[in-house]
Amino acid sequence: MKVLLLTTCLYNEENYSDFLRLTNSLSLQKKSVFFEHAVLFQNYTLDNKLLNSSENHSVNAFYVKDIMSLSKARNFLISEYLDLIADYEYVSFPDDDCWYPSEFWGCFEALAETDDVDIFYTKFSSKPINNFSLNESHTTYKLVKNASSNTTIYKSNIISQLKVFNEEFGVGSINNGGEDTDFAIRAMLLAKNIVFNNSDLIGHRDPIAEFRYRYFKGSFGVLKNHYFKSIPLLLITLRKFLVGLVFLLSNKIKISDFFIRKV
Repeated sequence: MKVLLLTTCLYNEENYSDFLRLTNSLSLQKKSVFFEHAVLFQNYTLDNKLLNSSENHSVNAFYVKDIMSLSKARNFLISEYLDLIADYEYVSFPDDDCWYPSEFWGCFEALAETDDVDIFYTKFSSKPINNFSLNESHTTYKLVKNASSNTTIYKSNIISQLKVFNEEFGVGSINNGGEDTDFAIRAMLLAKNIVFNNSDLIGHRDPIAEFRYRYFKGSFGVLKNHYFKSIPLLLITLRKFLVGLVFLLSNKIKISDFFIRKV
């Protein structure tokens, strides 16, 4: 199985160390899974570092001196591979600070061989486990809650149809956050077979619940863009609005955070 991974890394020594943890985790995966790993190093002014490839892992690095939003960075990488996307079976967008347990991609390959999966999503934790036995039925609510760049894998033909992230959203954009949710919702509306695994299969630092308000503007804006497309999306948007009212009354957000800013 050939997998395309697209990662962006705001370069500093700590982030680069995290990135190496990610690449090292790929070298431990089942050898029948081959990874083409494209990485965009931002804020990069040093001489290019040598990135080691392995038997099942090839790295293609790009370097820019500027800093851009996550959605814009991912679109840069997609544009480099869009004409070649059919050469890969699956595509994912892991952050530089996530990693995979050694059995993850072998288990995913077995799942993909027995089930024609268009989208697979799961959960993450600082202590991930190897357990694919908890696959369960997908719902819109589960996807909105759990799908992220780290935890979602897309069949390549889904990417060829979506083409880009919405650059109005994303960390570093004018509407902070929400780019992963927007991409996953648009993919969901195209997909036929979606699988959710309700366990912590992917490694990443644990989320800090008290900082969720920082991404309200982007995530609520995304839901407002899609709420009319299904009853579940409408109900999820209303629920998010009520969460926003709690944040507002707690002085964590402003009234302006309920409205999308345009690029």
